[in-house]
Amino acid sequence: MNTKGIISIGYQINSDEDQLQGMFKMFDKDKNGILTRQELNEAFSKLGSKFPAWRTWRTVRHADANGDGCISEQEINELVKYALKRGYKLK
Repeated sequence: MNTKGIISIGYQINSDEDQLQGMFKMFDKDKNGILTRQELNEAFSKLGSKFPAWRTWRTVRHADANGDGCISEQEINELVKYALKRGYKLK
């Protein structure tokens, strides 16, 4: 097939949002659908945060809609949006 002159419009199958969501879910050690502060701290360490405990605290304050101190599956989208807004991405 001759592709000369054809403009290729590519798209990323796994967006940064999807990748981050998958990464955060990997840190759910007990697979209960809830990210604890410890699990979030480990995730932010992996993402290269210089102050993961502080970032975890800020994240929970931002994304924890029900106030239980953890991030549930229903709250993970807010977690991911918050992390992306702060420049966190998988390399």
